[in-house]
Amino acid sequence: MSVPMLKRWWQPTLVRRVVVALLIAFTIVWVVLMAVQYREARNEENRDDFMRHWSLDLARVLGDVQDAAELRGLAAVNDRLFNGSRERQHVPGHVLLQAWDLKARRLVYSTPQAEGVLLQGQAGASVRQSVGGEVYRVLRSESPRWAIVMAMPKMTDAWLLGRLSDDLTRYMVIAFPIVLLPVWLAVRHGLRPLRRLSERIAHRGADDLSPVGVDPRYAELKPLVSALDALLSQLRAKIRREHAFVQDAAHELRTPITAMTLQLENLKACPMDAETAVQVSQFEAGLKRTKRLIEQLLRLARQEAPQKADAASNVDLAPFLQELISDLMPCADHRDIDIGLSVDINANVRANPHELRSLLHNLLDNACRYTPEHGVVDVRLFADSGKVVVEIVDSGPGIPPDLLPRVYDRFFRIEGSDTEGSGLGLAIAKHAAERNRIDLHLDNRIERSGLVARVTFAEAVPGQKSAPKLSTAA
Repeated sequence: MSVPMLKRWWQPTLVRRVVVALLIAFTIVWVVLMAVQYREARNEENRDDFMRHWSLDLARVLGDVQDAAELRGLAAVNDRLFNGSRERQHVPGHVLLQAWDLKARRLVYSTPQAEGVLLQGQAGASVRQSVGGEVYRVLRSESPRWAIVMAMPKMTDAWLLGRLSDDLTRYMVIAFPIVLLPVWLAVRHGLRPLRRLSERIAHRGADDLSPVGVDPRYAELKPLVSALDALLSQLRAKIRREHAFVQDAAHELRTPITAMTLQLENLKACPMDAETAVQVSQFEAGLKRTKRLIEQLLRLARQEAPQKADAASNVDLAPFLQELISDLMPCADHRDIDIGLSVDINANVRANPHELRSLLHNLLDNACRYTPEHGVVDVRLFADSGKVVVEIVDSGPGIPPDLLPRVYDRFFRIEGSDTEGSGLGLAIAKHAAERNRIDLHLDNRIERSGLVARVTFAEAVPGQKSAPKLSTAA
């Protein structure tokens, strides 16, 4: 059995707890009944009552017998019947029986095992007597003519406990499934609404914070549903406040940034010395970075807002990629970067166009930014295992393997990188991919330095098409 199966088997469940509780209850009942029955079986008064009734009944039956030979035969028959019954029940030891003629004062019948032994019984009371090294309890019953002396061996504790255990265990084994089945069915049926509730919550989208919308029949589930609805309501309110804060802050920052940009343009028109021109250039670069950061914050806030059900639509990837690459051509031409597009299939995918544009634009923009001058960025659209894939391969420095899991964190930047950026691009791309059920995977190139961004679409209908090639002039 594998480790996951063992973990799943030992995982606590309510049904297993009910079964264990029943087993414990049955074990306690078994022990208590064993103790009670053992005490009763070891009670000498109970055994004396049994011997007394049996010997009195035998003496009463034999009281009308007048002939000693007839008495001997009847006593022998009763002896064989009683001891034969004990043998069939595997009761250890042999009951000794002797019959006396009171008038003649002689022994009429004696059990073969008591031959040569005189049983010393007393009328109405049992006494202890050792016969052949074994302790017996002896009881004497008399009629006007005859006396019946009965000796019963002492039962050992081991045999008595074994016999009681066998009898009780048999009945407990029969009773346990009869009790367990209705309890198991009741628990399973009672947990069904909880399983349905959990399945309904599990099938909700990550951005669906609407009320659970379940009116449970059982009173035990009402507090759970109410607590979930209250928690979702608090989360909705908190997210709304965070989105409003980010959007308001970004919008408020746009106005002074725009004003500073206009003032900078006016300042650049004025005569200035070389040192001042350098400072103005640095100031202009800082304004551009700030403006880009504000735009990315606004884009991230829009992405994290709850998505409408009708936000997704069919997107033809080939012209979509061509348009994105065309937007990046000025930057690529400025740094003499060759951007190539290879289309192996014609594919329509279902996604939110704005978020898909944000995803692919950030990946392409990062590839252009981190690819050195005179570098190459290849974009491929193809099918792999029946799924549509877009690969963006650059010739930049790549990412250290130990930092690959962290590149999606907000504001994370690799130390020592001199490329401008805010650390939000990949966070925005990852969020857009998750919202549209798109798999985004980054990995370093094997044959040389560079990064491979692989975008795999879950829903698409690929078709064969020729492979056009777009590139900037080298």
